[in-house]
Amino acid sequence: MSESSIPEQEESLLQHVRTHLAETLKNPAPVLAPTDYGKQLIELRDEISEARLEDVPALVAQMERVSGVAARRAEVQTPPVDHQAPYFARLRLRENDRERDVLLGRTTYIDSRSGIRIVDWRHAPVSQLYYRYPEGSQYDETFGDREVQGEVLVRRTVTIVEGDLLRIQAPQGIFVKRQSAGEAQWQRLDHRTIELGGGQGQAVRPGSMTRGSLGIGSDGQQRNDRHLPEIAALLDARQFELISAADTGVVVIQGGAGSGKTTIGLHRIAYLAFHNPKRFSPDKVLIITYGIALGAYISEVLPALGVPGVRVESFAKWAETQRKIAIPWLSIGYDENTPPVVTRLKKHPALLRLFTRRAHELIETTRSVRGSRAIVSLWAEVLTDLPALQQAMTSYGAGALHVHELTLAHRWCTEHCATILENDPRDGYLASEDDTSDDGVDEDRKRGIDGRGIHEEEGFGLDREDDALFLRLHQLLVGPLRKARQNLVYEHVFVDEAQDLSPVELAVLFGTVSSGRSVTLAGDTAQRLYFDNGFRDWRTTLDELGLSATDIEPLRIAYRSTKEVLEVARAILGPLADPEPPLATRSGAPVEVHTFSQTGAAVAFLAEALRALLQREPRATVGVLSRFAEQADAYFEGLIRSEIPNVRRVRAQDFSFRPGIDVTEVHQVKGLEFDYVILVDVNEPVFPANDEARHLLHIAATRAAHQLWFLVTGKPSPLLPITLL
Repeated sequence: MSESSIPEQEESLLQHVRTHLAETLKNPAPVLAPTDYGKQLIELRDEISEARLEDVPALVAQMERVSGVAARRAEVQTPPVDHQAPYFARLRLRENDRERDVLLGRTTYIDSRSGIRIVDWRHAPVSQLYYRYPEGSQYDETFGDREVQGEVLVRRTVTIVEGDLLRIQAPQGIFVKRQSAGEAQWQRLDHRTIELGGGQGQAVRPGSMTRGSLGIGSDGQQRNDRHLPEIAALLDARQFELISAADTGVVVIQGGAGSGKTTIGLHRIAYLAFHNPKRFSPDKVLIITYGIALGAYISEVLPALGVPGVRVESFAKWAETQRKIAIPWLSIGYDENTPPVVTRLKKHPALLRLFTRRAHELIETTRSVRGSRAIVSLWAEVLTDLPALQQAMTSYGAGALHVHELTLAHRWCTEHCATILENDPRDGYLASEDDTSDDGVDEDRKRGIDGRGIHEEEGFGLDREDDALFLRLHQLLVGPLRKARQNLVYEHVFVDEAQDLSPVELAVLFGTVSSGRSVTLAGDTAQRLYFDNGFRDWRTTLDELGLSATDIEPLRIAYRSTKEVLEVARAILGPLADPEPPLATRSGAPVEVHTFSQTGAAVAFLAEALRALLQREPRATVGVLSRFAEQADAYFEGLIRSEIPNVRRVRAQDFSFRPGIDVTEVHQVKGLEFDYVILVDVNEPVFPANDEARHLLHIAATRAAHQLWFLVTGKPSPLLPITLL
């Protein structure tokens, strides 16, 4: 098989598949009217409860028949094939001297007469061959009761966009379609073997070559490899095992930026829902994300994976909602001036231990502990008990708050707890009454004698961290959290960017999971945004949660960023970098540093580069990132004055996920990616040599999928690799 024939073969195959699907759409098979089997089963159940004894066996038999038909109908119902992107991978297999093509997609479609076999990668056993065996290898697998031996003759990954084949990845090379003089032509790119990044500053010095433009490689050619295959095609055997792991137990995924942690977690949810839709229905699955931007993105992705309606929220928003249900009379806002030392205390693992011990002691000494009054009372009692707090910190050891820090935090807690208890509208209300539901308190009790909401006075509020403490105490003292009049129980919880949650917050989420304990935690300690949340490292945190035996599954392959970007990002982390570097799947343009004497010159240079880029690549996504809002404002205003189109100032994670230029701060872009990233004002005062700056600069750099620039308007940050300067 010649290499030059590979694009021709794949285009011919795609044309055959699309032509067949188009004909099928013209003459679709008759669709049976949907039958509500659930309604039938309920009606039969009601009949049994009222039927005469001699009629019960016949009704039970009818229920069994309906249940069986419903199960079979659920198995055969599959969504239609998307003729614009019917598959993402191709296998050609030889078994017993017989060859056949198998295509992997998001649904199953088999037509033996036309030779088209599209299988759902989540369900078909044959899809395991794609993830486990390279081209040219022999396989020996057991599918059900059948042993299968054969050879993988062809294994290719394809990218199809709007019915057009744009990219082919094969062992023989990567083939990319490009437009030249109005004609589509295939170009073979060098097939780069996965190499260690090493963080050794091996990127080409900008001064040793002609300056590249955004979207233009070092050879002056426009970059062609824009279209990457979807994540399901990129999974290696180990990642596929993570997605298809047993539906019980905890899966912990540690992976660097762009390694596919989020997408693997989402595909795992789709996999679970596909195989057990009743258990893992959308209302029984919860996804916790870092912020609303990533949550909005996930909400768009899940329906495409066949899982619409799953709740996706930040922990802060979810916890606020649950706290209002658990303690409805606590109508109160938040104090926006919480000192960092108070945040450290309330998220500290030692406090989780202390709350747990005191809750158990209260239960042992009290016949019945019910009601939100007991929760608030114990919360205040612990936070104002300085000797107990000191003892807890002393017992914890490394990472504990110092005495003076604890004293300051205790003072703050004492003032706030006293105010809440003094204004408790339920003072004197029997703590034994069950008030955990929404209607447990009438409206009059929620308001003061002047008609205002309790604690609406200016300048007073809860600390954000209190919500998790209240909820954990509810679980320890009262029982499960509530949803309307039922217990709040999820069959699967996926926590993305778990390193930015505290052990107490994770404990609350674990407390909402069913006995199956189906949980996925994903994160990267190198991308921490919060250093006061009690999350020291994976192993310590898992120990705090009673999960000492849980394995941590590392992801080493980084799909988002190029080798050049990953090397620089690793160098920025310095001593904080993981001992094992990530594996880059591709190379690209060198990372560059551009130095200017003032911001005005930097804006002018950037405007010129962006104007040219958008003319060449109007659908490109660009992130212009700064550390502080004032810097983002300055560059945004400068680009607007320069009349650059499609420039957006993102202030509260209100990303549109459309082509154009988003100007925002690093804190806003956690979990997101852009084709191009330009980091501005990468100066010594802005990014000094400390751990927080290292993490922020690393997070910002690894948002780039294809090209990364640093703009410096003063003395360069000491975190920039010397090889770039």
